[in-house]
Amino acid sequence: MNGSRILAVDPGRSTLGVAIFEDAALRYYAIKTLRVPGTPGAVRRAAAHILNDLIKAYQPTHLAIEQPLVVQQRSELLAHVISALKTKARRNGLIVIEYSPQAVRCYVCTDTQPTKREVARRLAARYPELRRYISSQSRWAEAYYEKMFGAVAVGLVAIATQERQNTDVKDGASREYIV
Repeated sequence: MNGSRILAVDPGRSTLGVAIFEDAALRYYAIKTLRVPGTPGAVRRAAAHILNDLIKAYQPTHLAIEQPLVVQQRSELLAHVISALKTKARRNGLIVIEYSPQAVRCYVCTDTQPTKREVARRLAARYPELRRYISSQSRWAEAYYEKMFGAVAVGLVAIATQERQNTDVKDGASREYIV
């Protein structure tokens, strides 16, 4: 991947799952909480602030984000979070790549039902340091760490997409991938 760093984000209305990949290695993963009143302006500022801190700390070249296909009316704040993240990333010169949740789950779970639980299980098998976030969890913990696993999965899809593009360029082909 030629030294690129990917900041992967699975956004939510009150939390962000984040993961940093350098080349194909997982370097950082976390849940970031948006501790603000639920107004659109406050949520946008909080999301942009978190992203800005991550950009300063890790200097990514790409933002890979899970983009829900339909943002429901009651999830207006989620739309504001996503918009703030993409705007901040572009202003900082990052390449923004969006993936649907279903495409991400299908990539990770190629041969089984692509559920969030199965994605977490497979990611924990690939990255042993993540196992502690799925073993003997309460329902609360499972829901809390779901966004973190989502971000790691988005990062993996972004890596795979870049590797395919790099291979195609080496082969002389020019293709555009939309996942």
